[in-house]
Amino acid sequence: MNRAVEDARFPVIRLWDILLVPFQGEVTDEVAARLELDVLAEIQRTGAAGLVLDLTAVWMVDSHLCSVLSNLGRAAALLGARTVISGMRPEIAMTLQAMGIELGGLETTRALEAALESLGIVPQKAKRTRSR
Repeated sequence: MNRAVEDARFPVIRLWDILLVPFQGEVTDEVAARLELDVLAEIQRTGAAGLVLDLTAVWMVDSHLCSVLSNLGRAAALLGARTVISGMRPEIAMTLQAMGIELGGLETTRALEAALESLGIVPQKAKRTRSR
């Protein structure tokens, strides 16, 4: 594997029983294959129940990236992890719709916080101070 591919790894962040993968930059075939293997191995290793694929930093999506997202979501489901795609920009949604691309029934949310909430991570409400 060449150095550029090794440097292009995406972080896989564990938040309790959920894995978060923030997408950024270009996803080549080699990077996508490595990412899929890394994420699926981490799901198996940790027993993660959920996977969030965050597209907030992605400005453009092509059919290749759509395929990666769909394949990763379906494979994660086979390992018992529910996948949510977050942070999709309106331009990306319109492109996917115009290309006729469906994400295989994967859940989507507008923001990362909504994705985490849909997988059961809900922030605690501030405790009310007691009045004397």
